[in-house]
Amino acid sequence: MEIQKGIRSSRHFMMWPARRHRRAAHYLVPLLLTTLLLPSSTIAFLASTGSQAVTTRLQNAYYLDESSFSNGQQQTPPSAQHIPPQEPYTMIAKSRPPKVHPESGGRITLVGSGPGSPSLLTLAAHSLITNPDNLLIVDRLVSAEIRAVMDEAGVNYKIANKTPGCQMAAQDEIFEWCLQGLKEGKHVVRLKIGDPFVFGRGGEEVLQFRQYGVEPTVIPGVSAAFSAPLLANIPVTHRGISNQVVMCTGYGKNNTSPDLIQYHPEQTVVFLMAVGRLRQLSDSLIHKAGYPPQTPVGIIERAGCPEQRTVVGTMETIADLAERYKVKPPSTIVVGEVVNVLLTEEDFVEVVEEGMGSLYEEPNVKTALGVAAAATIGAAI
Repeated sequence: MEIQKGIRSSRHFMMWPARRHRRAAHYLVPLLLTTLLLPSSTIAFLASTGSQAVTTRLQNAYYLDESSFSNGQQQTPPSAQHIPPQEPYTMIAKSRPPKVHPESGGRITLVGSGPGSPSLLTLAAHSLITNPDNLLIVDRLVSAEIRAVMDEAGVNYKIANKTPGCQMAAQDEIFEWCLQGLKEGKHVVRLKIGDPFVFGRGGEEVLQFRQYGVEPTVIPGVSAAFSAPLLANIPVTHRGISNQVVMCTGYGKNNTSPDLIQYHPEQTVVFLMAVGRLRQLSDSLIHKAGYPPQTPVGIIERAGCPEQRTVVGTMETIADLAERYKVKPPSTIVVGEVVNVLLTEEDFVEVVEEGMGSLYEEPNVKTALGVAAAATIGAAI
């Protein structure tokens, strides 16, 4: 009897998929008839609602099946929420082009140069930018120290003049140079500051290079978002002070202002490419995002280079300090209580004025530290 019972059970198990197919046909046949008889707009609506109904039914079936293995306790299926259909912002490409152009034999490598010091170049980046056989297309903000390394190696390179207001024209020029080098069968090295994919238009350039028929190789770089604060003795996280980090850009698409990050006392916000809008940014963070006026702010200018400076103030004084000391790009802005965690009075040498802070141009000269401060920190590398 036990054997026969087992046989019947296994037969029942083997017949189960067939029953499922008949159940599927029960739903599909009316759907096919509906497709032939109804207009397309009505079909689209029914398909949308029908797919959600099938999804809900499958979720219920899954939870019912799982309940048989949980001591007979049936789990409650998740609620089916109606999400209106919308067009996706991005679509996954079907395939990638080859790494080497099939006609010219040219190829492209997208390289991050880090914050500015040659010592912070990756080994792969250093090898590529010192190969005289390569054609380098270089961003304007790549440091003079890195360009000196390229000059010593005898590398041929072109510098893109991406100044405020003419970024699109400069970007078009960059693409033209890359395409020309590709047609000539060269290895084009596109050298960008920091990391190419952290507010560096790296993804946009990859998509454009695919239009040229090649898939670029990507060499990551040390991003200034984390390395610049570290070089200025500012940790982006610190136990009990900051448990989250947000990276932002000062300029959105078409030079628009990006959405503001609302204030949180245990949050660090790092802004890249925002010095040109510092006063507007500070005012908006205070009046629209709820930041207290005394929130510490640090600006690290030319991180990792011999002339590195770090300006430290508060949300209400930092714009005045930046203008006073003529802070220029490339600079990284850090907002949050972490700015004051590791800095000491010995880091400041010149008292600016009461309530504004102090500035130092030579390290290890002790002066009084004001409410807000501006400091020049020599590069550690």
